[in-house]
Amino acid sequence: MKITHICTYILLLAVLAGCGSKKDEKKDAEQPSQKKSAGNSITFTPQQYQNGGIDTGKLPEHELVTDIHVNGKVDVPPQNIVSVNVPMGGFLKRTTMLPGQPVSRGQVIAQIQNQDYVTIQQDYLTAVSRMAFLRQELDRQRELSRQQASPLKLYQQTQADYSGEQAQAAGLAQKLRLLSINPATLNAGNIRSVINITAPISGFVSQVFVNVGKYVNPSDILMELVSTDDIHAALTVFEQDVPKIKIGSSVSISLPSMPDKVYPGKVILIGRMLDTTHSVMVHCHFLKADRNLLPNMFLQAAIRTRPHTTPALSDEAIVNYEGKDYAFIAGPQKKQTRFSMVPVTIGTKQDGWNEVKFADPSYKNKTFVTKGAFAILSSMKNSGEGD
Repeated sequence: MKITHICTYILLLAVLAGCGSKKDEKKDAEQPSQKKSAGNSITFTPQQYQNGGIDTGKLPEHELVTDIHVNGKVDVPPQNIVSVNVPMGGFLKRTTMLPGQPVSRGQVIAQIQNQDYVTIQQDYLTAVSRMAFLRQELDRQRELSRQQASPLKLYQQTQADYSGEQAQAAGLAQKLRLLSINPATLNAGNIRSVINITAPISGFVSQVFVNVGKYVNPSDILMELVSTDDIHAALTVFEQDVPKIKIGSSVSISLPSMPDKVYPGKVILIGRMLDTTHSVMVHCHFLKADRNLLPNMFLQAAIRTRPHTTPALSDEAIVNYEGKDYAFIAGPQKKQTRFSMVPVTIGTKQDGWNEVKFADPSYKNKTFVTKGAFAILSSMKNSGEGD
């Protein structure tokens, strides 16, 4: 009898439990879901849309300026690199120049000795003296010829001798100037066998090729001088980037050896011939330079390109999730709005705007979230329904 009552009680509990479960399931089914998501999509009610501060619209276009990052070196124009030689051979008697030593224009940087220099000075003084004699003789023969006291032929011969000696003196005077000897101050008392070699520019000594006592030919280079007054940057720009730059484009220049400094510059010359690496040389002028910049130093530069209009989204329209960038496409779904997360490639960034590119070109015609992308991502991922 007791067993019968116990079985009846257990059966009654089971029926009641089943009824309660069905009621709970029915109740849950009747409650409307606030968010529905599938994959990387989520649906917002109008109230959620408003609370999230979300704006949508067509993919905007914005004018951006691209920076081209290139490498190069510090360079100087050819006229600022001078190879010093001697116009006539001789022995190097003295020099104190060392690589890196500063020099000023007109400073004596070497002394060359040769007995041939003495001969040139003697020949010049002899030619000047003989020219003075022939000048007097020419005047005398002219007067005698006028009075018919001397043959005309003798006057003409004297005139030819004078012209020849005049040319000889002029040629020797030019040789003396090449030797840095002033013909106007030369006389028998200051003839010398040693000449001074002076610096043709101000700058510093980059290389020295000879030593004291060595014979130097006219074709030999004594030393090389470099002036940094017009130093510039020589940049290597690849062919696909050449149309993006122009004369006057702004450049930011930095050197790995001086990471705390950035030098402003501008493009002054763009090469017109591609080399074997399909690149051209672009020369940039330093707007602010200092003595720390030396020729052939390695540098890096960012060239500001011409402004161009491109599809772009603001920072508020792009999110980064698991190391990738995404934007949201918006579309109606009944009385709600459905947002789909799509991957995006970001190009140029400028003043809060981002150049965007999509794998599917048709995305450009869609409606995008232009503000509030982070609120959508937070709702999608925090609910656990976007996985």
